[in-house]
Amino acid sequence: MLYAHPHHRRNAEALKRAGYIEAIGKIEGQFHLDTTSDIEEAVRFAQIIVVTVPSYGHETILKELGRFDLSQHLVISITGNFFALAARKLLNAQAILETSTSPYASRMHDTKVLVMGIKKVLPIASLPTNLSLDWREKVGHVFGMALDWRSHVLEIGLSCITGVIHPTPALLNTGWIEATGGNFFFYREGMSPSVTKVITAVDNERMAIARAFGIAPQPVVAIMNRYYGQNFSDFLQFARETSEHNVTKMAPTKMTDRFIVQDIPFVLVPWYQLGLKVEIRASTIRSLIDLASVINGTNYLENGRNLDRLGLSRASPSEILAIANAISPAASDEPRVPNFHRSVREAKGLVSHDH
Repeated sequence: MLYAHPHHRRNAEALKRAGYIEAIGKIEGQFHLDTTSDIEEAVRFAQIIVVTVPSYGHETILKELGRFDLSQHLVISITGNFFALAARKLLNAQAILETSTSPYASRMHDTKVLVMGIKKVLPIASLPTNLSLDWREKVGHVFGMALDWRSHVLEIGLSCITGVIHPTPALLNTGWIEATGGNFFFYREGMSPSVTKVITAVDNERMAIARAFGIAPQPVVAIMNRYYGQNFSDFLQFARETSEHNVTKMAPTKMTDRFIVQDIPFVLVPWYQLGLKVEIRASTIRSLIDLASVINGTNYLENGRNLDRLGLSRASPSEILAIANAISPAASDEPRVPNFHRSVREAKGLVSHDH
Protein backbone atom coordinates (compact mmCIF):
# COMPACT_ATOMS: atom_id res chain seq x y z
CA MET A 1 0.00 0.00 0.00
CA LEU A 2 1.31 3.43 -1.00
CA TYR A 3 0.37 6.33 1.25
CA ALA A 4 0.53 9.81 -0.24
CA HIS A 5 -0.12 12.95 1.76
CA PRO A 6 -3.39 14.64 0.69
CA HIS A 7 -1.40 17.68 -0.51
CA HIS A 8 1.06 15.56 -2.55
CA ARG A 9 -1.04 13.10 -4.49
CA ARG A 10 -0.03 13.76 -8.11
CA ASN A 11 1.85 10.50 -8.66
CA ALA A 12 -0.54 8.57 -6.41
CA GLU A 13 -3.54 9.75 -8.45
CA ALA A 14 -1.83 8.65 -11.65
CA LEU A 15 -1.10 5.24 -10.12
CA LYS A 16 -4.66 4.94 -8.88
CA ARG A 17 -6.03 5.64 -12.37
CA ALA A 18 -3.66 3.19 -14.02
CA GLY A 19 -3.97 0.53 -11.31
CA TYR A 20 -0.26 -0.27 -11.42
CA ILE A 21 3.27 1.11 -11.47
CA GLU A 22 5.43 0.22 -14.46
CA ALA A 23 9.16 -0.38 -14.07
CA ILE A 24 11.60 -0.13 -16.96
CA GLY A 25 15.37 -0.54 -17.14
CA LYS A 26 17.07 -2.91 -14.71
CA ILE A 27 13.64 -4.03 -13.46
CA GLU A 28 10.78 -4.51 -15.90
CA GLY A 29 7.11 -5.21 -15.33
CA GLN A 30 3.85 -3.88 -13.99
CA PHE A 31 3.28 -3.97 -10.24
CA HIS A 32 -0.13 -3.52 -8.67
CA LEU A 33 -0.62 -1.69 -5.40
CA ASP A 34 -3.24 0.08 -3.34
CA THR A 35 -3.02 3.81 -2.69
CA THR A 36 -4.45 5.86 0.14
CA SER A 37 -4.34 9.37 1.57
CA ASP A 38 -5.57 8.13 4.96
CA ILE A 39 -2.49 7.53 7.07
CA GLU A 40 -4.53 5.57 9.61
CA GLU A 41 -5.38 3.09 6.87
CA ALA A 42 -1.69 2.75 6.06
CA VAL A 43 -0.78 2.17 9.72
CA ARG A 44 -3.44 -0.55 9.98
CA PHE A 45 -2.30 -2.15 6.72
CA ALA A 46 1.17 -3.33 7.78
CA GLN A 47 3.58 -3.44 10.70
CA ILE A 48 6.47 -2.16 8.56
CA ILE A 49 6.15 1.47 7.49
CA VAL A 50 8.71 2.63 4.93
CA VAL A 51 9.19 6.41 4.68
CA THR A 52 10.59 7.42 1.28
CA VAL A 53 9.74 11.12 1.16
CA PRO A 54 12.59 13.64 0.78
CA SER A 55 14.10 14.70 4.10
CA TYR A 56 12.31 18.04 4.02
CA GLY A 57 9.06 16.06 4.19
CA HIS A 58 10.08 14.12 7.31
CA GLU A 59 8.60 16.61 9.75
CA THR A 60 5.14 16.34 8.18
CA ILE A 61 5.24 12.53 8.21
CA LEU A 62 6.48 12.45 11.81
CA LYS A 63 3.63 14.68 12.94
CA GLU A 64 1.14 12.37 11.26
CA LEU A 65 2.68 9.14 12.54
CA GLY A 66 3.09 10.58 16.02
CA ARG A 67 -0.68 10.37 16.53
CA PHE A 68 -0.64 6.55 16.54
CA ASP A 69 0.49 3.77 18.81
CA LEU A 70 3.34 2.24 16.80
CA SER A 71 4.66 -0.03 19.54
CA GLN A 72 4.11 -3.04 17.26
CA HIS A 73 5.50 -1.34 14.16
CA LEU A 74 8.86 -0.73 12.56
CA VAL A 75 9.45 2.59 10.80
CA ILE A 76 12.17 2.58 8.13
CA SER A 77 13.46 5.77 6.50
CA ILE A 78 15.06 5.63 3.03
CA THR A 79 17.41 7.50 2.88
CA GLY A 80 17.67 8.27 6.61
CA ASN A 81 19.80 11.43 6.84
CA PHE A 82 19.62 11.22 10.67
CA PHE A 83 15.89 10.43 10.62
CA ALA A 84 16.05 8.06 13.61
CA LEU A 85 17.69 10.62 15.87
CA ALA A 86 15.13 13.21 14.78
CA ALA A 87 12.21 10.81 15.35
CA ARG A 88 13.29 9.07 18.55
CA LYS A 89 11.22 11.32 20.88
CA LEU A 90 8.27 11.65 18.49
CA LEU A 91 7.42 8.02 17.73
CA ASN A 92 6.86 5.10 20.10
CA ALA A 93 7.73 2.55 17.41
CA GLN A 94 9.14 -0.87 18.20
CA ALA A 95 12.21 0.44 16.37
CA ILE A 96 13.17 3.22 13.98
CA LEU A 97 15.49 2.17 11.18
CA GLU A 98 17.27 4.07 8.47
CA THR A 99 19.37 3.28 5.42
CA SER A 100 22.34 5.25 4.16
CA THR A 101 21.18 5.13 0.55
CA SER A 102 18.24 4.16 -1.62
CA PRO A 103 18.05 0.60 -2.96
CA TYR A 104 18.00 1.80 -6.56
CA ALA A 105 19.36 4.51 -8.82
CA SER A 106 16.02 5.52 -10.28
CA ARG A 107 13.79 8.29 -11.57
CA MET A 108 9.97 8.33 -11.57
CA HIS A 109 7.48 10.11 -13.80
CA ASP A 110 3.75 9.55 -13.37
CA THR A 111 3.25 5.76 -13.45
CA LYS A 112 6.70 4.82 -14.76
CA VAL A 113 9.93 4.38 -12.85
CA LEU A 114 13.25 4.06 -14.67
CA VAL A 115 15.56 1.79 -12.67
CA MET A 116 19.08 2.62 -13.81
CA GLY A 117 20.92 0.61 -11.19
CA ILE A 118 20.30 -1.84 -8.36
CA LYS A 119 22.54 -1.75 -5.31
CA LYS A 120 24.06 -5.09 -4.36
CA VAL A 121 24.00 -4.26 -0.65
CA LEU A 122 22.02 -1.83 1.50
CA PRO A 123 23.53 -0.45 4.75
CA ILE A 124 20.94 -0.16 7.52
CA ALA A 125 20.82 0.35 11.29
CA SER A 126 18.21 0.34 14.02
CA LEU A 127 17.36 2.49 17.02
CA PRO A 128 17.33 0.80 19.49
CA THR A 129 20.24 -1.32 18.32
CA ASN A 130 19.03 -4.66 19.72
CA LEU A 131 16.42 -5.39 17.05
CA SER A 132 15.43 -9.04 17.26
CA LEU A 133 16.50 -11.58 14.65
CA ASP A 134 12.84 -12.17 13.77
CA TRP A 135 12.31 -8.49 12.98
CA ARG A 136 15.56 -8.37 11.00
CA GLU A 137 14.37 -11.26 8.88
CA LYS A 138 11.09 -9.47 8.24
CA VAL A 139 12.96 -6.35 7.17
CA GLY A 140 15.11 -8.49 4.87
CA HIS A 141 12.00 -9.61 3.00
CA VAL A 142 11.16 -5.99 2.15
CA PHE A 143 14.31 -5.49 0.09
CA GLY A 144 15.69 -7.26 -2.95
CA MET A 145 19.34 -7.10 -1.92
CA ALA A 146 21.52 -8.12 1.03
CA LEU A 147 21.26 -5.91 4.10
CA ASP A 148 24.46 -4.66 5.73
CA TRP A 149 23.49 -4.19 9.39
CA ARG A 150 25.60 -1.41 10.91
CA SER A 151 26.33 -0.81 14.58
CA HIS A 152 24.09 2.22 15.08
CA VAL A 153 22.24 5.01 13.29
CA LEU A 154 25.06 7.55 13.75
CA GLU A 155 27.22 5.35 11.54
CA ILE A 156 24.45 5.35 8.93
CA GLY A 157 24.09 9.14 9.14
CA LEU A 158 27.82 9.59 8.53
CA SER A 159 27.60 7.22 5.54
CA CYS A 160 24.85 9.07 3.62
CA ILE A 161 27.18 9.84 0.73
CA THR A 162 24.66 11.91 -1.21
CA GLY A 163 26.10 14.74 0.88
CA VAL A 164 29.48 14.02 -0.71
CA ILE A 165 28.26 13.50 -4.28
CA HIS A 166 25.42 15.97 -4.89
CA PRO A 167 25.96 19.45 -3.37
CA THR A 168 29.49 20.18 -4.62
CA PRO A 169 28.86 19.73 -8.37
CA ALA A 170 25.46 21.39 -8.05
CA LEU A 171 26.95 24.50 -6.46
CA LEU A 172 30.09 24.64 -8.61
CA ASN A 173 27.97 24.30 -11.76
CA THR A 174 25.44 26.96 -10.75
CA GLY A 175 26.01 29.00 -13.90
CA TRP A 176 25.58 25.99 -16.17
CA ILE A 177 22.45 24.86 -14.33
CA GLU A 178 20.83 28.28 -14.54
CA ALA A 179 21.89 28.85 -18.16
CA THR A 180 20.80 25.45 -19.51
CA GLY A 181 18.12 24.34 -17.07
CA GLY A 182 20.24 21.30 -16.25
CA ASN A 183 20.85 20.24 -19.84
CA PHE A 184 24.13 18.45 -19.22
CA PHE A 185 25.33 15.13 -17.84
CA PHE A 186 25.69 15.78 -14.11
CA TYR A 187 28.27 13.05 -13.55
CA ARG A 188 30.52 12.83 -16.59
CA GLU A 189 30.34 16.54 -17.49
CA GLY A 190 29.56 18.29 -14.20
CA MET A 191 32.18 16.42 -12.16
CA SER A 192 35.35 17.74 -13.75
CA PRO A 193 38.84 17.21 -12.25
CA SER A 194 38.62 20.39 -10.15
CA VAL A 195 35.08 19.62 -8.98
CA THR A 196 36.10 16.12 -7.92
CA LYS A 197 38.95 17.61 -5.86
CA VAL A 198 36.33 19.44 -3.79
CA ILE A 199 34.18 16.29 -3.62
CA THR A 200 37.21 14.39 -2.27
CA ALA A 201 37.87 17.13 0.31
CA VAL A 202 34.27 16.84 1.56
CA ASP A 203 34.65 13.07 1.74
CA ASN A 204 37.89 13.37 3.72
CA GLU A 205 36.19 15.67 6.23
CA ARG A 206 33.25 13.27 6.56
CA MET A 207 35.61 10.37 7.23
CA ALA A 208 37.61 12.33 9.80
CA ILE A 209 34.43 13.16 11.73
CA ALA A 210 33.33 9.52 11.56
CA ARG A 211 36.70 8.32 12.89
CA ALA A 212 36.47 10.76 15.77
CA PHE A 213 33.22 9.03 16.78
CA GLY A 214 34.84 5.58 16.62
CA ILE A 215 33.44 4.70 13.20
CA ALA A 216 35.63 3.13 10.48
CA PRO A 217 34.43 4.83 7.28
CA GLN A 218 35.15 3.97 3.66
CA PRO A 219 35.92 6.51 0.91
CA VAL A 220 32.98 7.37 -1.30
CA VAL A 221 34.44 5.62 -4.37
CA ALA A 222 34.87 2.39 -2.39
CA ILE A 223 31.26 2.63 -1.24
CA MET A 224 30.01 3.14 -4.81
CA ASN A 225 32.17 0.27 -6.05
CA ARG A 226 30.57 -1.99 -3.46
CA TYR A 227 27.06 -0.83 -4.27
CA TYR A 228 27.34 -1.57 -7.97
CA GLY A 229 30.07 -4.22 -8.18
CA GLN A 230 32.56 -1.89 -9.87
CA ASN A 231 36.29 -1.28 -9.51
CA PHE A 232 36.96 2.41 -10.10
CA SER A 233 40.27 3.70 -8.75
CA ASP A 234 39.14 7.24 -7.91
CA PHE A 235 36.04 9.40 -7.96
CA LEU A 236 36.89 11.16 -11.22
CA GLN A 237 37.02 7.82 -13.04
CA PHE A 238 33.74 6.82 -11.38
CA ALA A 239 32.01 10.03 -12.48
CA ARG A 240 33.20 9.68 -16.07
CA GLU A 241 32.55 5.97 -16.51
CA THR A 242 29.67 4.90 -14.25
CA SER A 243 27.01 3.55 -16.56
CA GLU A 244 24.24 3.65 -13.96
CA HIS A 245 24.60 7.39 -13.38
CA ASN A 246 25.14 8.43 -16.99
CA VAL A 247 22.02 6.81 -18.45
CA THR A 248 20.26 10.17 -18.17
CA LYS A 249 21.64 13.67 -17.62
CA MET A 250 20.45 13.84 -13.98
CA ALA A 251 21.56 17.46 -13.53
CA PRO A 252 19.40 19.75 -11.39
CA THR A 253 17.18 22.10 -13.35
CA LYS A 254 17.26 24.78 -10.64
CA MET A 255 19.14 25.65 -7.47
CA THR A 256 16.26 24.57 -5.25
CA ASP A 257 16.70 20.97 -6.40
CA ARG A 258 16.88 18.30 -3.70
CA PHE A 259 20.62 17.94 -4.39
CA ILE A 260 20.86 21.23 -2.48
CA VAL A 261 17.72 21.72 -0.39
CA GLN A 262 17.94 18.16 0.96
CA ASP A 263 21.63 17.31 1.01
CA ILE A 264 22.87 20.63 2.43
CA PRO A 265 20.52 21.09 5.44
CA PHE A 266 19.87 17.43 6.22
CA VAL A 267 23.33 15.94 5.60
CA LEU A 268 26.08 18.56 5.53
CA VAL A 269 24.68 20.62 8.42
CA PRO A 270 24.62 17.70 10.91
CA TRP A 271 28.03 16.53 9.64
CA TYR A 272 29.52 19.97 10.23
CA GLN A 273 28.05 20.34 13.71
CA LEU A 274 29.05 16.81 14.71
CA GLY A 275 32.55 17.77 13.59
CA LEU A 276 32.55 20.75 15.93
CA LYS A 277 31.65 18.40 18.79
CA VAL A 278 34.91 16.52 18.19
CA GLU A 279 37.00 19.65 17.55
CA ILE A 280 37.05 19.28 13.77
CA ARG A 281 36.18 22.37 11.75
CA ALA A 282 35.21 20.93 8.37
CA SER A 283 36.04 24.03 6.35
CA THR A 284 35.03 22.65 2.94
CA ILE A 285 31.67 21.45 4.23
CA ARG A 286 31.10 24.80 5.93
CA SER A 287 31.91 26.63 2.69
CA LEU A 288 29.30 24.64 0.78
CA ILE A 289 26.69 25.33 3.47
CA ASP A 290 27.45 29.05 3.29
CA LEU A 291 27.36 29.15 -0.53
CA ALA A 292 24.02 27.33 -0.66
CA SER A 293 22.61 29.64 2.01
CA VAL A 294 23.54 32.72 -0.04
CA ILE A 295 22.21 31.28 -3.31
CA ASN A 296 18.86 30.23 -1.86
CA GLY A 297 18.49 33.09 0.61
CA THR A 298 18.18 30.93 3.71
CA ASN A 299 20.35 30.13 6.71
CA TYR A 300 20.79 26.39 6.39
CA LEU A 301 22.86 26.15 9.58
CA GLU A 302 19.96 27.63 11.50
CA ASN A 303 17.09 26.04 9.56
CA GLY A 304 18.60 22.64 8.75
CA ARG A 305 18.73 19.41 10.74
CA ASN A 306 21.18 20.86 13.22
CA LEU A 307 22.07 19.35 16.58
CA ASP A 308 19.56 21.56 18.35
CA ARG A 309 16.74 20.08 16.25
CA LEU A 310 18.11 16.61 16.92
CA GLY A 311 18.08 17.33 20.66
CA LEU A 312 21.86 16.91 20.83
CA SER A 313 23.17 20.46 21.10
CA ARG A 314 24.09 20.04 24.79
CA ALA A 315 25.21 16.44 24.50
CA SER A 316 28.87 15.50 24.66
CA PRO A 317 30.31 13.21 21.98
CA SER A 318 30.12 10.28 24.40
CA GLU A 319 26.48 11.08 25.16
CA ILE A 320 25.68 11.26 21.43
CA LEU A 321 27.22 7.81 20.99
CA ALA A 322 25.25 6.48 23.96
CA ILE A 323 21.99 7.74 22.43
CA ALA A 324 22.84 6.15 19.07
CA ASN A 325 23.78 2.89 20.83
CA ALA A 326 20.57 2.76 22.89
CA ILE A 327 18.98 -0.60 23.54
CA SER A 328 15.39 -1.41 24.37
CA PRO A 329 14.51 -1.74 28.08
CA ALA A 330 14.04 -5.49 27.69
CA ALA A 331 17.73 -6.01 26.88
CA SER A 332 20.18 -6.76 29.65
CA ASP A 333 23.49 -5.83 28.05
CA GLU A 334 24.80 -2.29 28.25
CA PRO A 335 25.34 -0.49 24.94
CA ARG A 336 28.86 -0.65 23.64
CA VAL A 337 30.34 2.84 23.25
CA PRO A 338 33.70 3.24 21.47
CA ASN A 339 36.62 4.90 23.22
CA PHE A 340 35.78 8.47 22.28
CA HIS A 341 38.97 10.17 23.43
CA ARG A 342 41.19 7.73 21.52
CA SER A 343 39.04 8.19 18.42
CA VAL A 344 39.43 11.97 18.56
CA ARG A 345 43.22 11.69 18.90
CA GLU A 346 43.33 9.44 15.83
CA ALA A 347 41.11 11.71 13.74
CA LYS A 348 42.47 15.15 14.65
CA GLY A 349 44.98 16.46 12.18
CA LEU A 350 43.35 14.71 9.21
CA VAL A 351 41.22 17.78 8.58
CA SER A 352 42.33 21.38 8.77
CA HIS A 353 40.49 23.14 11.58
CA ASP A 354 42.73 26.17 12.11
CA HIS A 355 39.97 28.68 11.31
